[in-house]
Amino acid sequence: MSEQPRRSSGAAFGFFAVILFGAGYFFSQQGSDATDHTPPPSTSRTPYTPPPKVVVPAVVDGWQSVAGGEGAYAYDVPARWTPKPGTVHGWEGEGQPKVVMSTSAFYGDGFCPADDDSRLGGAGVRPDTQTDPAVAAEQFATSVANRAYTWDGPPPQLRVGPPEAAEMSLGDGKTRPATIRLVDVTTSGGHPCLAKQAVVGVIAASSADTAKPGTVLLAVYADQTAPDFTTKDEIQRILRSYRAVPAAQRTTVPASPSNPR
Repeated sequence: MSEQPRRSSGAAFGFFAVILFGAGYFFSQQGSDATDHTPPPSTSRTPYTPPPKVVVPAVVDGWQSVAGGEGAYAYDVPARWTPKPGTVHGWEGEGQPKVVMSTSAFYGDGFCPADDDSRLGGAGVRPDTQTDPAVAAEQFATSVANRAYTWDGPPPQLRVGPPEAAEMSLGDGKTRPATIRLVDVTTSGGHPCLAKQAVVGVIAASSADTAKPGTVLLAVYADQTAPDFTTKDEIQRILRSYRAVPAAQRTTVPASPSNPR
């Protein structure tokens, strides 16, 4: 139930990606990361049926949605990206706290011949106990930038842009104020698969759960030098598509049984 770790040899911060069905949270700070739905052992070799998949419509024309929380929230990514909403991913290592995101999406898998697990970009959501969205967005953006773009070399140089006002749709015609922070990343030395230039963006809004004050965040990180890279404009559109999804817009698709076990 897991992918092979990336940057596990000689990297300053190791990448991890674990597939977990039902991962995610939206406007509910400090929700449970995920529940692993590994089926119980069976001697009858009956087919295992994964949980149903919830599909929601994209709000950006020509893009695809990445839905989490049983379809309660979503964001959109370009058609060339790969949604992996059941994957929790992030970075760990060298005594640093983990950076963890759920409801993931990725772009450019295996782009670098020197590392089969390399990627040109990724995205994911998480909650935070920081109650100021502007502060939470900057802290998470710089954390992701440092972890994602330190690889067998010195930390990158970061240029943090000013806070940008935004809104998150609550799915009922209402919106919640949000803040976007973009970080321009320049690396110097390190692994040959490490991007020379990158952008990290985060959108943050206050949690709607008054019992658990904090923020909810969506982060997007992307190489800016590879062919057909994810542009700043696309990163902004991904961030601004983060939203709650009304129940009437969710469609449950039954999963097909897997091989008998």
